[in-house]
Amino acid sequence: MEADHSSGASEASYSTHCCSVAEAMKLTAQPFNGNKRKLREFIENMDVAFELVHPNKHETLLKFVKTKITGDARSKLIVRDLTHTWELVRGILEENYATWRTMD
Repeated sequence: MEADHSSGASEASYSTHCCSVAEAMKLTAQPFNGNKRKLREFIENMDVAFELVHPNKHETLLKFVKTKITGDARSKLIVRDLTHTWELVRGILEENYATWRTMD
């Protein structure tokens, strides 16, 4: 019987190229409180965090990311129902605080 190396190889690849949620959260020391000048940095850091963490840990990472959103920005998230993915959270933050997006 021949061993199936395909799933093991992909798991091994993830384990060597991914980091823990705790390590990923070190990418942003400062919470985001609605300061428009800090939004781009926060989003870029969180995008990298989600790239570095194994996809099966994204739900846990998102919970930690949400704790880094404070003040007025947190209020904007609380009133929304759809904040169960980083893409949705990022969209809400951009909608409310982005200064680099152009309006069509």
